[in-house]
Formats: sequence, C-alpha cells, structure tokens
Amino acid sequence: MKTQQFISGKGVAFFILILFFQNSFSQPKQNVNQVEAKIIDNNLTVYLGGGGNSGILVTDSAVVVIDTKMGTEAENLYTLAKEKAGGKKIIVINTHYHGDHTKGNMFYKGCKIYIGSYDKSFLAKNVERENMPTDFVTKELKLNLGDETVQIYNLGQAHTFQDVVVYLENRRVMFCGDLIFNKINPVLKKESGANVDSWILALNAILMGWEITTLVPGHGAPGTKDIAIHMREYLEDMQEAAENPEKADKLKSKYKNWVEIPEMTSPEKTIEYIKENK
Repeated sequence: MKTQQFISGKGVAFFILILFFQNSFSQPKQNVNQVEAKIIDNNLTVYLGGGGNSGILVTDSAVVVIDTKMGTEAENLYTLAKEKAGGKKIIVINTHYHGDHTKGNMFYKGCKIYIGSYDKSFLAKNVERENMPTDFVTKELKLNLGDETVQIYNLGQAHTFQDVVVYLENRRVMFCGDLIFNKINPVLKKESGANVDSWILALNAILMGWEITTLVPGHGAPGTKDIAIHMREYLEDMQEAAENPEKADKLKSKYKNWVEIPEMTSPEKTIEYIKENK
C-alpha cells in the first residue's frame, strides 16, 4: 500500500474534533492541515482526515465517492473525483449523516447520493439542503459497475439511527464509516441515535458477514478485521465497567493509548453514556 499526501487549508472551526482525529493516523508527525492518501490499488484510494475518511473508486462505468468530507477538504476531494471521472458519472455514498462525512455533498450536483433510510424529517433538521442525499437504502443495494460490484448494506441503528457499510466485492474492501474508530475513543450522541448494544451487533455482522482484506474506519488508519474486533472489545469493556465499577480502572487502562478529545470522548465519557442510556 503506497502513501501520498496533499496539503489543504484550514478546517471548519465548529468541527474542532477533526483536528484530533487527524493526529491519530499512522504518521504521528503529520500536519493536521494535510490529508493522507493511501493507495489501495491503481483505481482505489482512501483519503484519511479532513473530516471522516473517504474513498474514491474508479470503475469501468462510474467513479464512486464514499463520504465527502467537510470544509476545504471536501472541495479538494471533489476536484480529485472529477479529474478521475473524466466523462464518467460520479456516484456518492454517505455511510451516515454526520457533517464530517456529508458536508461535501453540495459539490456533487446532479449525482446520485446514497445514504441509509433515515426519517426524512430527521434529515431535514440535521443536514443542510445543499448537502441532502438523493437516494435511501433501506436494506441493501448492489451497484454493478463493470469491473467492480459495490454493495451497500444498511446495518440499522448503531453509531447513528441508520449506518451503512460499503463493500467492494472483488477487492474485499469495506468502508464502515464511524462504526469503527481505530484506536480513537468514539463519539456517542443520544440525538444521533448511538446505541452501544446495537453497535456491537453491527460489528458482529461485519466480522461474520463478509470476507474482508481491508477495513476502512470512519476515523483512523485502515486495517484488517482486527480493528473491528478491537472496537467491539472496547464497547464491551465499557459496558462491563458501567455494570461493575470496581473493574472500571483496570478496563479503562487498556485504552490509555487511544486518542481522547478533551471534554468530548474518553473511556469515562463512554461509560457515562452507557449508564445514562440503559
């Protein structure tokens, strides 16, 4: 897997948490105003940072963009996708509705933009009109694009009310959005629909349902199925800590090297969320 970098401008201020996510990648000295491009093969590149992780896939009949970032990085990603597309159509897939994954949708005018089957009134309150997806996946959808089949699966409520994964059948690569934060304490928000029990079930589905060589998380570096196992173990450990406070210190210490966002994410914050949302 080759690595490239391109430099961009500043992020959006109210998404300051993204600066912390950008520090969690495989190159610890990477500037937070850079996006790291990991080349999976000649036609598939993963772009880490600048919001949630994104992917651009070039197929025989279309270019597929998975999650569209935010701020300046969103426009940069669109420029790259347009260059790669040439005369081909562009298809966009949002793994979930959060702005760091969808605020670039505005650039893809006239393109199909897929997302899970959120309630329309919920999306209207939480996604700007210019970033609104166009098509909604209730269960699953297969896009036959010549040399690759792109499978979109709705795993239901987990990190949000409707989380989808994107599986590239021939490559055995899966984009799982924020179902996985790789060595980063996850963001859990009740208003988004975060449900730890259902999240663990979604991770089980990922681990048992597909042959996967590369998993692309919503934040952090890509990996094997091990990163899904680690995410599941984290959530299970935090549940155990919530139920048995005498074990909490030992369980929390397992994640002392996971990225924390001050006042936002940490093992303590996850335990608190679980206790408040039984």
